[in-house]
Amino acid sequence: MLEISSNQVYSETYKALRSLGIDWGIAKDSANLCKWLAIHNQFFLGSILKTTDLYKCGNISTSVNYNTYEKPLSSALMGMVLVEYVASKNKTWEGYLNSPKFMVAAMALISHEQKSSLELSDKNHNIIAMTDKEKLYVNLNNLSNTNIYCILNVTQKNTNYNIKEFSFSDVSFASKVNEKCWEKLKSMAFDTYVPESDASKSGAGY
Repeated sequence: MLEISSNQVYSETYKALRSLGIDWGIAKDSANLCKWLAIHNQFFLGSILKTTDLYKCGNISTSVNYNTYEKPLSSALMGMVLVEYVASKNKTWEGYLNSPKFMVAAMALISHEQKSSLELSDKNHNIIAMTDKEKLYVNLNNLSNTNIYCILNVTQKNTNYNIKEFSFSDVSFASKVNEKCWEKLKSMAFDTYVPESDASKSGAGY
């Protein structure tokens, strides 16, 4: 296992996603979600690597209007966009999500910023996560699902959560990660650099 800083998580994830041609804004959002998960001692590395594999194969959606069980919406890539849309427009969204843990991270970040109350539940209306302004309540057992049908909406303040409040005090700015997985992410990040050539040297001021 390797110990890496939260800033390394952000920078290497961002560069790895950019190497796939993913829009810089989406890559930035996703890197922030990975950083949030890492800081709060939640596994992120295997999930983001799986996301990159699905993206390269075209087996994941980046459209909030189109998703199926076979091609679910990527919460790692589109979580921030979706939560911002639902929170600002007071809309309800439902569909298939891949790796809902990233959606929970997005809910926490947006709710902290906008002081909003949000609810994420499954198709049977079992609550996965809720925010009450700056508080977060999560059923961590439901975050292991890979593809799951979810409903995301703005909700009225409710003190009857029946799920555990997430502790923001349990944070770490250095995370332990699998060395092999980290090297895979770093090798992808390396691909964002322009290979040295006469043209690149010229552009760099040589």
